[in-house]
Amino acid sequence: MTESQQQWYNRQAIERLAQHIPFEQDKSVKAELIEMLRGLVIHNGRDIDPEHFGFEARTELIRLGLWHRIGK
Repeated sequence: MTESQQQWYNRQAIERLAQHIPFEQDKSVKAELIEMLRGLVIHNGRDIDPEHFGFEARTELIRLGLWHRIGK
């Protein structure tokens, strides 16, 4: 499946947030980032092919219980 430009942007946002969260030291910022990630996944995750995600992002999405919302 080929990604649209919007799907690519959404996936990039989800992937970068997911990769950053484990390294965030400030607990309040970390909680805010998790909520942002959750919102992005809930609103856009179904339209994104799970095969396009890298290992780190996939691992974090699984840890946060969001992976099941990626893809159809």
